[in-house]
Amino acid sequence: MHHADHDSAPAPPAQSAPVAILVNGPSSSGKSTLCRALQERLTDLADGDHPATFAGVAFDDVVLLIADKLHPISFVALAGGDLGRLASREPHDGRAAWEYVDETDTDGSHGGNLRARLVLSNHTRGLLSGIQRGWGEHLKLGTNLIIDHFLQDRDWSDEAIAVIRDAGAQIFLVGVFCSVEELERREASRGDGELEGRPLGLARRSSELCHSHGLNYDVTVWTDQQTTEESVDVIVAALCSPQNDMPWPRRNS
Repeated sequence: MHHADHDSAPAPPAQSAPVAILVNGPSSSGKSTLCRALQERLTDLADGDHPATFAGVAFDDVVLLIADKLHPISFVALAGGDLGRLASREPHDGRAAWEYVDETDTDGSHGGNLRARLVLSNHTRGLLSGIQRGWGEHLKLGTNLIIDHFLQDRDWSDEAIAVIRDAGAQIFLVGVFCSVEELERREASRGDGELEGRPLGLARRSSELCHSHGLNYDVTVWTDQQTTEESVDVIVAALCSPQNDMPWPRRNS
């Protein structure tokens, strides 16, 4: 419970442990749109109280640290870019910062559907560790975070959770789900020439992997069944629930 200081207003959330809202879901599930809308809603709830606001960070931030010439051939080809500028001479030659590995089944055990997995180079995996550790530093400074994540691999998940806990923050886990049919429909429509291009099959494979790490979600949303606003409503209601013991938000609108 918060204690009043000089008047009847609640003590600022900075006096409590910061909160990390970790949003996990597969590629093309709408996490980024959801996280932006959630940040906007929580900013409205904070109503100018800066210690109560949430900053937004994301797994995709790692791409911003990587030189364009280290992007993989498959990624640049999707965006219609100049393959001649790349360090890679051919796919999977070890020169790219990451690759998409085809894991489409050949025995028909998965219906022969396209399935692709993201594989980071050792250097890029180190960049991910650096980014995740940086989130811990934000939390140690008292900054609440909304983390837009893609926990494809178990070690990514374990590291992210450990960073949050080591920072002394409270963690609120959000699982983002979507039917494979809708994931693949969205996946096929992506590719804006920026960071949105995805190879076909990544959505299906990541939907198999992202939720396989035994995470006990505080709340789940289905983005093929709920609008963004409805999903945000569900998350905020769970945050406000006394049983979750979150220090923020506590205001009722």
